[in-house]
Amino acid sequence: MKSPLPYLGGKGRMTEKLMPLLPQPDRFLTYVEPFCGGASLLFARRPVGIEVISDRNGDVMHFFRTLRDQGDALREYLQNTPYARALYEVWSDPRYQCDSDLERAARTFFLARASFMAMAQRDDDRAPVGFAVARYLDNRARSMMNKVDDELVRIRDRLRHVVIENEDALKVIDRYDSENVILYCDPPYLEDTRKDGGYAFEYTDDDHVRLLERLKQSPGYVAISGYAHPIYAEALELQGWQRHDFPWFCNSVRNVGPGKKEGRGLEHERTESLWINPRLREYHHNRSTQQSVLDLGIAAFG
Repeated sequence: MKSPLPYLGGKGRMTEKLMPLLPQPDRFLTYVEPFCGGASLLFARRPVGIEVISDRNGDVMHFFRTLRDQGDALREYLQNTPYARALYEVWSDPRYQCDSDLERAARTFFLARASFMAMAQRDDDRAPVGFAVARYLDNRARSMMNKVDDELVRIRDRLRHVVIENEDALKVIDRYDSENVILYCDPPYLEDTRKDGGYAFEYTDDDHVRLLERLKQSPGYVAISGYAHPIYAEALELQGWQRHDFPWFCNSVRNVGPGKKEGRGLEHERTESLWINPRLREYHHNRSTQQSVLDLGIAAFG
């Protein structure tokens, strides 16, 4: 299952690489994403145990909460929402005030599907990058309606038992941290590691330092995504954390003039990294050892 919301920095295209590095879903473990964005990893895992997602972007969390609690009504609302530039111009105005919870959720979904990096570019002062015209090889209109007609019900059901927060990440970590927690963190990239674009809710270098110091105190299984950087090397790699690198292609905004950005953007080859803490590293070592013993036993009696 894929996330219904495209999101800057989202891991939708990396779930197959990242999921094996996290502990297997277990009813005795609590899975927590304090920077969930579009929650791609949540939708890629089996629904087992307690699951918590949170993000500072209130529109995104409102969408997930509304989909979970009013899924049928939201689906019907979106089925009657046209894929149109005129609607995009209205809803992308940061000053626009929604009349209802359903409209706010529909607006979030529409802008995410109809514009490039919408969920990253919109906050109180900025509008999304631009309307994505439906094309033969990229029919956004059909894609959006297919998502509404065929997938929203399944996504609603997937969210049924998920705890949905809208809190600062450190507060969420403090609330759920324990020996039985899986903490997957995907904070905004450090500013000097980015090619282009920005986040509605930024994270400074000092914020990253505070986050890393807090995560090092966790007794649970911890993983954090980002780009390689001296701050992470000093805080994590020199303290026994293991880094895994994944080359991939990511989209970025195209600059077309002073203060202007446009459309689909360009693809850049980047290397995404995942750091896992010593306890998670030990977890994988133990599983590998157990598998080796099992393989030897099968060979001996085969």
